[in-house]
Amino acid sequence: MPRHLLTITAVLAALFAAGCEEERKDPFDRKGALENAQDEEGIGKDIADLAKMRDPDDAAASVAADRARDALILRGSRIETKIIDTLRSSPDWAVRLGCIEVLQSIGTRACIEHLIAVLDDPESLVAFHANITLETILGAQQIAGDGKPGLASLPPVPKPDGIDRDAERRAWTDWHLRHGPELKRAWTDWWAANRATVKID
Repeated sequence: MPRHLLTITAVLAALFAAGCEEERKDPFDRKGALENAQDEEGIGKDIADLAKMRDPDDAAASVAADRARDALILRGSRIETKIIDTLRSSPDWAVRLGCIEVLQSIGTRACIEHLIAVLDDPESLVAFHANITLETILGAQQIAGDGKPGLASLPPVPKPDGIDRDAERRAWTDWHLRHGPELKRAWTDWWAANRATVKID
């Protein structure tokens, strides 16, 4: 038999054997199903642990929340849909805030409209982080600040004297109460005009 026919025969035999091996695999893949269930359980636990960032004075809880956030980030964009769903449905503001922090690292184009949607969150800190995340992902800024002009005709957030986180938070809360709807509208309009051309890394 010519050598090239022997080679073809050997290749066909190998492919046939591989196909038979595939057929012998457990069609229900119990091990894979178990691993997926354990992974889902781990994701759910990490999302629940995001609530522990609620009290910044509780060091152990803050460490647990940071660990959960980092573990979710390590899972990458494959969990983006679950994070978005939680962001939009969780009654716990700390969980919503944690979801936004995760999206800041793993978010794709799919999360933009959902970040815009929570700019009117009743917890102003959630809206603040949603705005920061939009700026980070999109490379655009609606509010003037830090020496940069804003794209929208929105007043800057007042800067308190000195370094006082509570004062900064109060300043943002007051600003958000007055201008939150305008900020949401500005991002909505910007995204409608730029979504087809903006590049997201």
